Amino acid sequence: MRLPCSSLLKRFLLSLLVLWITSDLPAAELKSTAAGIEMKAGSLGTFILSYPEFINAANEPVHKQIEVKASGDKALVRYEGGAECALTITAGVIRVEFRQVPEVVKSWKMTTLIDISFGKGGVWKIDTTDGIFPPEKPKSPHLASLNGTRFMVKNAQGQSLSLVTPEYSFQQLTDNREWNWAVYHWMFLVPYNPDKTTDTVTISSDLSASAKLVDAFGQSLKDSFPNKLLSLEDLKADAVAEAAYYNSLETPKLDRFGGQPDSGAALGLKKTGYFHVEQKAEKTWLVDPDGNAFFHLGVCGFAPNDDYTYVKGREDIYEWLPKPEGEFASAYRPGDANAHFSFYLANTIRKFGSPYDYETHATRMIDRVRKWGFNSIGAFSPTPTQAHVKASFPYVAHLPINEWEGLSRIPGAHEVWDPYEPSTEAKIAENLARELPARANDPLLIGWFIVNEPRYDDLPRVIPSLTGKHACKRELVAALKTKYQDVAAYNQAWQAQATSFEALIDSGLAVTTDAAKADVRAFVGQFLETYFAQIERLYRQHDTNHLLIGSRLQPITINDEQLCRIMGRHVDVVSYNYYTYGVDTAALRRFHAWTGGKPMLLSEFFWSSPKDSGLIGGREVSSQKERGLAYRNYVEQSAALGFVIGIEWFTLVDQATTGRWFSQYNGESYNTGLISVADRPWKDMLAEMMKTNHGIYDLLRGKRPPFAWDDPRFKVPVNAP
Repeated sequence: MRLPCSSLLKRFLLSLLVLWITSDLPAAELKSTAAGIEMKAGSLGTFILSYPEFINAANEPVHKQIEVKASGDKALVRYEGGAECALTITAGVIRVEFRQVPEVVKSWKMTTLIDISFGKGGVWKIDTTDGIFPPEKPKSPHLASLNGTRFMVKNAQGQSLSLVTPEYSFQQLTDNREWNWAVYHWMFLVPYNPDKTTDTVTISSDLSASAKLVDAFGQSLKDSFPNKLLSLEDLKADAVAEAAYYNSLETPKLDRFGGQPDSGAALGLKKTGYFHVEQKAEKTWLVDPDGNAFFHLGVCGFAPNDDYTYVKGREDIYEWLPKPEGEFASAYRPGDANAHFSFYLANTIRKFGSPYDYETHATRMIDRVRKWGFNSIGAFSPTPTQAHVKASFPYVAHLPINEWEGLSRIPGAHEVWDPYEPSTEAKIAENLARELPARANDPLLIGWFIVNEPRYDDLPRVIPSLTGKHACKRELVAALKTKYQDVAAYNQAWQAQATSFEALIDSGLAVTTDAAKADVRAFVGQFLETYFAQIERLYRQHDTNHLLIGSRLQPITINDEQLCRIMGRHVDVVSYNYYTYGVDTAALRRFHAWTGGKPMLLSEFFWSSPKDSGLIGGREVSSQKERGLAYRNYVEQSAALGFVIGIEWFTLVDQATTGRWFSQYNGESYNTGLISVADRPWKDMLAEMMKTNHGIYDLLRGKRPPFAWDDPRFKVPVNAP
């Protein structure tokens, strides 16, 4: 088709503009992955640009992806209905070629997520329109919605990433905190022209800028807040001042494990020498080894972890960074080539005058958290040491499964392994036999988590898209062959055109018909039964004394009746990482019923206050006191249900200002802690938390009603789904 002169001129000018934008900028490092095009821009961070999605005239997604084959500078995406998209990467340019696109497709889009840390002084620009990334949740989530072909993001350091999209693009930038997701979201939408099946996206970065962002104590330089540490003298003075603070805190009398003394006799509970659960009337009790009622008030991350940050490649943003050897050597994470540093540990070294060691740290922290009413150690904490034994301080642990190499993991389903893989059972058995016997008789151990936040909910989408190198895909095809016998019957039910069942093994399957969806759901049920039965059986070979406390599910995962019913047959306690404002007690009761009445542990949650912490992101409230009020509402409303037997606050120490170490430049930097990077307790929050923690047994035994915060954000409609 011949273009009019105006269109030719526009394309020529656009090509000059692209050359002008990118001529002096290095191309970002690009490669194709299963999730999309990975854009690495040094210390600016890593971004994932999604593969093209198809949109119809009603602005609805159509012809979803069923298979991605990614390899270095190339990717091939297959869609329902036979369409394909081939992507090729050359020197910062992504060439997109469409094939066999159905008429219903009217446009296509690509998206990327932008880390919430850009709210710490970052800016954006779409053509000539620009703005800031808001540090706090804005009144409207829509930061920009306009036509444009250029998009640029710049962080507080002055480093930038630029994208040039196809002509006639429409761009949209949103702040997803409106939907309780601490991230910014950008997308561009392009009209699909059947006569123009190829397009390009050009990506470049400028990493030359540098500015100081973090002070010598690991705090944000640009932010002021009441708890901020201002001098080394103040840090050393804290040691004396805080001793008086902790001595002033009055705590209730508890048994040696943190349970309520004499409650066992009053409630008729058994003393078994181990933590266990008992049902009395309509209430489930967690019982400690001495036979008393125990509500698990745990704290995640008891050892330094989220306070480590990745410093390599951005050393210039810190006002102070010590040498790896010498006085602050123990503030560097061991075994990581000095890439990860903890300002929190550096502050404690300066505050107490001695290097970090876990035994001293644990002794100090157990004394502190017990004053605040917490009685146990939550997830992501190390193997207990003599400090824990001496203090009789209970803990939970993770089964040693996913931390070991050799398991066949399923790509696209986070933290899920393939139970059909022949080597999986042997590897799990080996891992459990290596570690469990040494702790099988430990009275301080409450129970074992299976894994953290596995995405079982992704299995119906992922398994059909896999190739035959994955055992679960071969099992799915075998199940389909058993059911349909004849490939013609399968083709009719799935509206497919397979030549044989064997041809399905290495091809992505389009799950579009009701029959197909039912078949996949049935197979996922078979998968989950195999998975959980395998874990339960192998676990009980080595430990019959402790609770199997589940897989720390996310809200999107637990809301599945089939999963809950299967899981409930194989675990003692259901663990749920429930992040929320208002507690949806109706949903908790529904999940409880689905699992066959298994008790529940709310295994991860927190609220943050960016205003007075210098940090950003997470479930945001306006002050430290509000963090405490949110905690009271959450814990007491949940505990009053009668089947929630404990909680775990995430975490002991705030996350590092420049993000968690294992995510490099994209790490969370949230106000999650009970204490700050300066080792200062968030006293206003803790004052509220102690009201709940110190009075939890009176609540459980019906001596007082649960606290309910009279704040609209924390109310859930009676008819909430």
